[in-house]
Amino acid sequence: MEIIVASAMKGYLRRMSEEEALKKVESIIEPKIIQLFGESGAPMPVQSHVDGAKFAAFIDEAVADSIRELEVREDDMSGVSIVVLQNVEGKSMVETMSPEFVGFIGDAYRSLKYER
Repeated sequence: MEIIVASAMKGYLRRMSEEEALKKVESIIEPKIIQLFGESGAPMPVQSHVDGAKFAAFIDEAVADSIRELEVREDDMSGVSIVVLQNVEGKSMVETMSPEFVGFIGDAYRSLKYER
């Protein structure tokens, strides 16, 4: 389920301008940056603070956006995807998320902030 939701979040961010996407991600994460560089050469956020309520709301927004996009397609696969996404609740995802899932926000922040 985390992979499906991460895909929805990625699509949601891609449908925004880079500036808008960065503002959205910055509203969720307060990164504490040190000069430790990842493979891309961007500073790595370490011990960042992620606002759980804002992250849950972001997940809900991304899922709703993905459902709207899928409804336009009107094919069988889109229908199945919509049913799966309708069962996603941001709060529940945040309460049970793995470290890799929350890492999506850190990766999105680094990508939007430093890889222009």
